[in-house]
Amino acid sequence: MCELFAMSASAPAKVRYDLDRFAAEGGERHQNRDGWGIVISDGRDAHYFRESEPASRSPLDRFVRMHSTPHTLVLAHVRRASQGDRTLANTHPFRRVLHGRLQHFAHNGNLDGLERMPEARRLSDERVGDTDSELAFLLLLDRVTREAPDASRSDTRFSVFRDFCRDMARLGPANFIWLDGDVLHVHADRRRYETEHGLSEPRAPGLHMLRSVRGSLSGPHECVGAAIEAVPEHMVVFASLPLSRGPWEPLQQSTVLAVRAGEIVHQEQIA
Repeated sequence: MCELFAMSASAPAKVRYDLDRFAAEGGERHQNRDGWGIVISDGRDAHYFRESEPASRSPLDRFVRMHSTPHTLVLAHVRRASQGDRTLANTHPFRRVLHGRLQHFAHNGNLDGLERMPEARRLSDERVGDTDSELAFLLLLDRVTREAPDASRSDTRFSVFRDFCRDMARLGPANFIWLDGDVLHVHADRRRYETEHGLSEPRAPGLHMLRSVRGSLSGPHECVGAAIEAVPEHMVVFASLPLSRGPWEPLQQSTVLAVRAGEIVHQEQIA
């Protein structure tokens, strides 16, 4: 049961992070964390930090918290290993470069049988680690290369992502966040929830969304594990569970979105 967090904003916003507290309050109260990672935008490039150890005892995590700068895009993941050992190679978000754009990808769920798909099997040797999540990322980028190489066509890239999500959700819970340059793509599916009796079976919602449109959400805004000091005019935040008392929206299962500069540019419900 991993935890996801992402933000897209119309103007740089300074966000303070405490990923260990975010994971604990977000649902991982009684389980060990198996690594963490965060991507923070910086123009066409991005700062990229990952560790396979829990953030609670990480000097690198403390460094990231102490040296945060304003930014428009962020993607964070706290891992609970379900496939693959606890190693750096298996730690999300995963990174590649495609068509001169940085690509980052994080996943919450399990995709049982992915390695048996002929389309995915030929990409297995391209993995650095051995997770289903990284293999799914490679499969997505392979489809983008073949079907939507023009990065300026956001509608085509979105269509490829939508169809990819439909295929992956047949294999198991598939909450995805894909950062394609400056465009944040999101797929909300199902997730396991921690109950007094242990972990539940996967159920919706897999992700929640918080939106600020034309300054509707006043700042500073305090979340569990994150604090946004000044909320931009347009901002969209995604998280596995609501992290504040703000107007979080549970995303219906099979919701697919694309967000740029804090505004939703594409949204569909997969049939």
